[in-house]
Amino acid sequence: MGFQVRKAMLFLPLAIAFCAIPAQPVHADAMTGAEITAQIIGKDLVTRRAGMTVHLRYDRDGSVTVRAPLFSGRGRWTLAGGTLCMTLTEGPRRGETCHTFEGMGADSYRNSEGQILRQQ
Repeated sequence: MGFQVRKAMLFLPLAIAFCAIPAQPVHADAMTGAEITAQIIGKDLVTRRAGMTVHLRYDRDGSVTVRAPLFSGRGRWTLAGGTLCMTLTEGPRRGETCHTFEGMGADSYRNSEGQILRQQ
């Protein structure tokens, strides 16, 4: 079996796990659009998902990138009120996801899926 096939066989279960693990919803005071712009946009963020460290960046030009050890994704983001939506056009988790955020102090944020993101 070739290296690329073995790599794909390793990658697929991890990609499925990344996309399929539900997080607990968050019910707290959401950040405003101005707070999200000041504290999250243009910052390097890191979180853990499916046992992997995931790097996330919402650039000021409207692009978003997601990087993890075995995959990456790219797309665009929009902000409407206090809801930040990203549409990934590359990577295993393509499509749109929207989140609100809660500030947790010390440059940490919890999104509406319950994931904790920290500035790097």
